[in-house]
Amino acid sequence: MTTATVLDMRELRAAGRPWKVIHRLEQSGDYVQMFRSVLVRRSALDDPEVRARAISTVLPPGGAVCRESAAWLHGIDARAPGMHLRPPALQCIVPVGVSRVRRSGQRCWTSDATHEDIHIVRGVPTTTPARTALDLARYAPRFLALAAVDAYAHQGYVDPPDLARRARLLAGARNIARARFVIEQCEPATESAGESWLRLRLVEADLPRPEPQIRIRDTHGRELYRLDLGYPTVRVGVEYDGEAFHHATAAQVVADEQRRRDLAQRFGWTVIGVHRGDVLGRRNDLERTVAGLIGFEGVVMARQDWGWRAPDAGR
Repeated sequence: MTTATVLDMRELRAAGRPWKVIHRLEQSGDYVQMFRSVLVRRSALDDPEVRARAISTVLPPGGAVCRESAAWLHGIDARAPGMHLRPPALQCIVPVGVSRVRRSGQRCWTSDATHEDIHIVRGVPTTTPARTALDLARYAPRFLALAAVDAYAHQGYVDPPDLARRARLLAGARNIARARFVIEQCEPATESAGESWLRLRLVEADLPRPEPQIRIRDTHGRELYRLDLGYPTVRVGVEYDGEAFHHATAAQVVADEQRRRDLAQRFGWTVIGVHRGDVLGRRNDLERTVAGLIGFEGVVMARQDWGWRAPDAGR
């Protein structure tokens, strides 16, 4: 039984291993087919070194990993909800004049990326965090793009003013208006993708932009609570309740209820918790509820279609 973490099925075949043996490895459950012809040991999927080694086996000569795949190597998952449970497809670029690779499970584009836009991540040519964030802002659905740009900024990988400067230099480029909007909405204080989605949902409804990470302190200045988003002038908070930390157990639900009751009774804050379905669904109950709580008298816009279908599993 092999103990290798990454297996190139083409190399196994060249070494004389029959297809039925390779097939048994995949069917055993110990390995996952990350890319076509590449198997990765399931227990090592989260290892950055293993990710890079798997990508290096299928990256075309002269190519560089980009977009979601580059973010994945940087430690940021920029994919749609639920997709984090699956190995990513490979997204890469090749220089102008080099033929694009056409292969199942791989997206390849021709790009004019400069040497400054490429760096090496664990031996793999990869677009830099700044270039990756800008590419995602241009080409990914806006809610995914904003979550990625927020994450890059939160970790200190990119500087939002510098991203805005780079976007201005691309005046007239494809999707650059979308990128400028995403970069303008960036909040480095954001701590989760759900918070990014929630903030974008409110902004796209033409509601006032909420403040992130609001700290609630007692009379001695000690921080007791921190709210995802809110409007301090009217003491209204909105929080994204992800499944893992807020709905996995009954105790988590009770703790949230007690916390929000204390915020109301001791500090006069009205805080609501919203779920993934509220934020990524098509109804505009969320916008109307928040508008009513903050006394917003404008017209609440219907939400825009973010262009995805949610898998069963979520964040």
